[in-house]
Formats: sequence, C-alpha cells, structure tokens
Amino acid sequence: MNATSLNAPVLIIGGGIGGLVLALELAKRNISSQIYEQAEEFSDIGAGLQLSPNAVRRLKNLGLETALGAVISAPDQICLSDGLTNAHLKNIPLGHSVLEKYGAPYWVVARKDLQAILLAALEEYDCVSIHLGKKFINYTQNPPVVETNGLIRAHMEDGSTGEGVLLIGADGVWSRVRHMFAQEQTPQQTEMIAWRALIDADTAPQLFKNASDLKNPSNLNTTGPNSTQVWFGPNSHLVQYRVMGGDKINLVAVTKGKALTKDWASDLPAEALFEEMRPWNKSIRQAVMAVEGWSAWPLMMLAPFKPWSRGRAILMGDAAHAILPFLAQGAAMAIEDASLLAELIENHPDQPDKIVDTFQAQRFRRCQRVFSKSVYQLQFYHASSYLAHIRNLGVKALPASWMLKQYDWLYKY
Repeated sequence: MNATSLNAPVLIIGGGIGGLVLALELAKRNISSQIYEQAEEFSDIGAGLQLSPNAVRRLKNLGLETALGAVISAPDQICLSDGLTNAHLKNIPLGHSVLEKYGAPYWVVARKDLQAILLAALEEYDCVSIHLGKKFINYTQNPPVVETNGLIRAHMEDGSTGEGVLLIGADGVWSRVRHMFAQEQTPQQTEMIAWRALIDADTAPQLFKNASDLKNPSNLNTTGPNSTQVWFGPNSHLVQYRVMGGDKINLVAVTKGKALTKDWASDLPAEALFEEMRPWNKSIRQAVMAVEGWSAWPLMMLAPFKPWSRGRAILMGDAAHAILPFLAQGAAMAIEDASLLAELIENHPDQPDKIVDTFQAQRFRRCQRVFSKSVYQLQFYHASSYLAHIRNLGVKALPASWMLKQYDWLYKY
C-alpha cells in the first residue's frame, strides 16, 4: 500500500488525540491525510490521561514507547479509599502484574505531553499536513452515496476547502460533522462536573505527596508510593496520579453540578467544588481547598448510535460515543477507533463502503459495552449512605486479583 493507492488524502476534522493518532496510523502506512483543527494553536488543556493496556499497546505499535518513556508514569497500583473517613479499602496491583497479564503496561501521562509526542512523530512524514485555525462548517459529496471514484469536500469558515477520499469526524462531543447527518444525536448533560488541577509535586499538599511519592520504594500493602489514588465519596470522587515523569500531580474531582456553558472549561468558582466536598474527611477536604487553579469541565455523554457514517463521512471518538470517565477509556476508545480505521483504509483503499460498514460493525458493540460499564461504575464510585457501606465491605472482601480480572475483556483487546 502506498499513498498513490488513494486518489486523494483522508480529511481529518479535529486535531485532538484521536485525530492525531489516526494521522500517524495512516502515515505509518504511507497514506496521505490532512488535519483541520479550529484552534489557532495546540493547547495544553485536558490535564492528565490514564492509558490502559488496550491503548498503550497501540501507541507502542506506533513506535512511541521511547519518546513516551521520558514523560509517562507507570503506577504500581491503584489505591482505593473512602472519602468520608480516608480509610484505606484495597490496593489493585498494576505494574508488572498488568504487563504480564495483558502484554502491555498501564501508563498515566499529561495530555499535552502525549499531544507533543504525536505532533513530533507526524513531522517526520511528508504525507501529513496540519491546518490550524480552520473551523469546519460543512461538507459536500458528489455523488452523496459512496462510489469508488467519488470524493468529499470539507468547507471551512474562512472559505478554504479540502478534498479527500474520506472525511473523518474526530471533532469531539460537540461534533459539527455529526450534526451534518445525525442532528438528532445530541450529547446529554450529566449534571456532573469534572474539576481538574495540575500541581507541582514538590509544593503539593502533604496528603497528595504521600499518596503517590515516586521517590520512595513501592509497597503494595499500603497506600503511597507510585500509586494512582482513588477516593470514593457521596455523589463524588477524587483521583490523583503523577505525570510529567513524576514532577506534577494530576488531580480530578467529579461532583454534582451543572455547566454554565457547553464549552470544555466552564467558568465555575472553585467554591462550588469545596461545597460539594463538605461531607468529606477533613484532611482530604483541606488538601483540596489548598490547591489553586481548579478548572471545571462539564461531563457530557453520548451513547453509541447508528449510523456513524453517511457516504464518505465517518465519525470516531467522542463524536460517535462520548463515554463517562469512570473507566478512564475516553482516549483509549479514540485510539482504538483510529487504529482500526487506518487498517481498514489500508486494506480496502478502493472500497469506501466496506470501510464504513466494517468500522461500525466492529466498533459499535465494544463501545456500547464500555459506555454501559462506565455508567455502572458511576453508581459504584458515587454511592452514598448504606450503598456506600455495602460497596466498601465488598471492596475489602474481594481479592485484588479478581477486581483486576473483571477488566480482562477491556484490556486484552
């Protein structure tokens, strides 16, 4: 397969993680692509990402392991605790246990670091072009149905256009591409807010230093060294882990709350976070209040639907299935989408109808299962009253190996 096997490039609308991975997957196959990103420059919003083995496996296959090795953290364990009492519940081993079990590690990384590494990798290929400050408006296909020699044209707000063999909507939960042919499919407001902060490890509140200190040897019998820490609370939870080689601590607190706008970073005062955590253990609450720079991100969800395509326009990532973060699978699902799409484009360069049909057939049920499981995890994480008590007893009683085993279907993919 070479770039001339297609009579035009693949158009990618959106330069997020999914769009960049798709462009790199295509470039590795010598297939031309053009990325159109509406932002004037790539930003560092988004804080941290958890990359489970199903995502890491694909990033390693792209040859990114060495570059990522300088910026990722590989936690030894996930430590589960109760937010009301700060009592430790269970440690789930990661590290070597995950590598041995699934053939790939569990990593955490700052989104901007992964983005920078993907952009640097793309610079090595002449068959990729990135266009910033390009707000996608609509597309036209002539003919509108999939035919071997047909093309699709993307129209931008500034009057520029791009012409390609396929148009991939990797433009997120508020996808304009999706709006073109599935206008009735709109994201749902969950009435939850994800509060994010990225803080210096050296000056972090002591509670957060103790929970993930990379400088101390690992001990799987207590919370602490090189850990991803999760605290469960009533209608809320808090997660922390090290990124940027351990220099920064990424914090994410999910609470009840309504977004003021549909923008990613909503302008909400941090006092709203502190109020939602009022019932929490005093030491945790004080540590959260000591952190400056909290940003509020409204949590939206979009259940997988059909169809994900019309003609030569195909949706991927959050544009097709915006999943709640309780399985930490948002980025992983976009990476999986990108990997399969590139494989199908390589294998069926002259059969766009087969590409779109096979992509949805292979991805829909998996994304649907991940979506449903993430909703279940919400109930587990945010249980209150007697349900929280039952959850805590169950977590204490179950073997850690069993708790990891329940993700076999997810991580082995």
